[in-house]
Amino acid sequence: MKTSIILAGLSAVALSGCVSVLPEPEAPDALYTISAQTRFDDLPHTLIVREPEAPVILAGQALVSEGVDGELRLIPGVEWSGPATRQIQYSIIDSFAPEAPGHAVPPELGVLAAYELATRVSDLRLRGDTALCGIVVSVIASNRRELIARTYVSAEEAATSSSAKDRAMALSDAASDCAAQASQFALETLQTLP
Repeated sequence: MKTSIILAGLSAVALSGCVSVLPEPEAPDALYTISAQTRFDDLPHTLIVREPEAPVILAGQALVSEGVDGELRLIPGVEWSGPATRQIQYSIIDSFAPEAPGHAVPPELGVLAAYELATRVSDLRLRGDTALCGIVVSVIASNRRELIARTYVSAEEAATSSSAKDRAMALSDAASDCAAQASQFALETLQTLP
């Protein structure tokens, strides 16, 4: 019995040494955000804003660049401060003033609302020094699951230089512009509804 306790203790000490040989993850040089560029005060209905769907490579924290042959690469040294799709979702939510008649809320809040905003990020990458963003935006009637309106919004932003920092800033601006356009489309659609 005493021997098995000693062996268990020695095994634990031996295993703890194995963990320290793993390489430390590299911290990015800078983190970037996607933020609300506009503020709408007159959202007429409460709107559930869902997190956008996106290909895995675009949905995470990595910033993506397209090579000359169309291959996608991660940009070293820079990352989003959180998943890109989540940032786009909250950028849309934050673009509506809290004192508006209606409220933009995430589904996790558990609020029942007559309308939902569903989005799909089809593009969020750099091509050379040009940042590209494209989002398919859909307004849905929650109770009937009926598509009310749908559009495609896009934005391009030229980086001021070829540095990773300036290219990341351009991508952040393009994504923020796309989110603002999605918010505006949702607002204009909801203003036509009873």
